[in-house]
Amino acid sequence: MSLNGRVALVTGSARGLGRATALALAGKGADLIINDIARNEAAGRAVVDEVERMERRAYFVAADVTSEADVDRMIAHATEQLGPIDVLVNNAGINRDGLMKNARKEDWDAVIGVNLTAAFLCSKAVINSMRDREWGRIVNVASIVAERAVVGTPYYAASKAGLIGLTKATAAEVARRGVTVNAVAPGWIETPMTNALPADYRAGLVSQIPLGRFAQPEEIASVIAFLATEDASYVTGTLVEVTGGFGM
Repeated sequence: MSLNGRVALVTGSARGLGRATALALAGKGADLIINDIARNEAAGRAVVDEVERMERRAYFVAADVTSEADVDRMIAHATEQLGPIDVLVNNAGINRDGLMKNARKEDWDAVIGVNLTAAFLCSKAVINSMRDREWGRIVNVASIVAERAVVGTPYYAASKAGLIGLTKATAAEVARRGVTVNAVAPGWIETPMTNALPADYRAGLVSQIPLGRFAQPEEIASVIAFLATEDASYVTGTLVEVTGGFGM
């Protein structure tokens, strides 16, 4: 399942699942573009150091992936440094919990922007190059809450459901050009985002998971990395649930 000679871009990869995914791809031989917002640059550069210790090339690009101009600049800069993008993992994500009765449009706009619009912009920026070279992998990080009702997640659930739709529509368009597009739907993961949840809420979630725990980021990253390889060449337009049995 080698990715030797391939260049991968992982958005939101300074920490958490993004970092784990970058390291998993590097472990398969890929060179990495590490991306995050400017305030996370120090953490992003630390991931670059980790990748380089694995004897792979890596480069950090700070960019706001909700901005089309920033995305286009990032792709141009990444291509100049390491070559055209072969693997795109749309991982950047935020959450703002809340009930519909208290919903605020500014929260809706923020979550849709990072979780859905950013994936659209990044995919649009690399898709023609992948088509022209007749090889590419796009993996979108969705969520099980797009498929299973979780109270208090209207913005997040809608953004991730939209991402699944984007995955399938894009996959159908580029399937004959050697490009696969898939989505991974994690359940609950040990990340800075979930670590900030109230303890009683976390305990309630764990009680609903047959495996009895949250996932480690590496357990999700390994599935994403598989979808980026040639071994997954016959998998496209698919949503892969990695949930510990949550919601089955």
